[in-house]
Amino acid sequence: MHLEECRPLEVTGNLVKKVDNFMIIFDPSASMTETYVASDKCVACHAQYKEIEYTNRHSVDHGGRKISKKDTPNTATCLKCHQDYSYTKFKFAKRMANCINKTIPDLELTGSLRTFGSPVYTMISHGPESYSREKFDHALREILEADGISPLDHSLRAAEKDWFSIEGKIAVIIISDGKGMDEKPVLAAEELKSAYGENICIYTVHVGNDVKGNLIMQRIAKAGQCGSAVSADSLLNRRNMDDFIKEVFLKEGPPEAIPDSDGDGVPDDMDDCPETPQGLPVDDSGCWNPIIPADVLFDFDKHTLKPEGRLILDKIVNILVKYPLLKLKISGHTDNFGSMEYNIVLSKRRSKAGLNYIVTKGIAPERLSMSWHSYRIPKAGNETPEGRALNRRIEFKFNK
Repeated sequence: MHLEECRPLEVTGNLVKKVDNFMIIFDPSASMTETYVASDKCVACHAQYKEIEYTNRHSVDHGGRKISKKDTPNTATCLKCHQDYSYTKFKFAKRMANCINKTIPDLELTGSLRTFGSPVYTMISHGPESYSREKFDHALREILEADGISPLDHSLRAAEKDWFSIEGKIAVIIISDGKGMDEKPVLAAEELKSAYGENICIYTVHVGNDVKGNLIMQRIAKAGQCGSAVSADSLLNRRNMDDFIKEVFLKEGPPEAIPDSDGDGVPDDMDDCPETPQGLPVDDSGCWNPIIPADVLFDFDKHTLKPEGRLILDKIVNILVKYPLLKLKISGHTDNFGSMEYNIVLSKRRSKAGLNYIVTKGIAPERLSMSWHSYRIPKAGNETPEGRALNRRIEFKFNK
């Protein structure tokens, strides 16, 4: 992937910022002056091999020859891309670090750059300060040469102090060949994790094909417990680079809140009645659906409307007149005296009594429906006279 193809990752969907701070630890030690040789996981060549223009451009950029379509896409083919012996791991790593910098999303972050090897054991090259892509790029370009040993453990221990007074979650990205390292950086990574706990994750980007170095880098990332280890070659593929940056800097946030236009507590995507006037009770589908608190009650074994029942029904009629789109379902109920069959008939008669009364007030019958439930849906206990009286009733349910 060419540097000009690296661009900030877009934050889409419900992705949110995962970290507040990040540090790149860059390796300009002597081993990085060795010729860059692609690893056996040179994913970019395999993933984009059919794009012959990409392949040839990549090959020529790295001192290789043009590759024919008939060449088999394997590791040997990938190595043909890298026959320029002056193209070092140091040059490759700088380009990779620069692309990482260009791919970081536009977020409010605190950024820092630390090196080890040259010119001293370890030094802070930039930050920690408010992240600026341009300033970070400048700091990377100021790393001009590679030399010295590889004291990554010193950088990791220094990093513990770098972030001591800064709050928030931290991502540490280590770019190195891992060569010439022993157990010390692994132990230092464990100490760094112990100091910051869940607030820090360690990611390693392995440059080149040194097997032992790759193993060390994997162990360092594992010490961070929540990071990962990747091959720098794999990041030549744009999708892989985007996925890596997403893993380091972003996470899935809570689902976006679905609007509730009428403020009835039912989201618009579930609201069958999206224009319900505010203050009216609604059912699970967002439709005005009150059960009238004062039910129309009946005497024992009767379905004749009482005066107080007619007053409630008059209120129902007024609502239906005021809101002509509303429909009404009337449900009849009984106490548990008598058989189920007998009470089914009685509850139906009570529903019918309520429906007939409303029709006589001028409401169209097609706006009304009935159901009858015998004693299957009690409102109160049937153990007392008071409870049984409350169960001898009709209820009303509006819907649009």
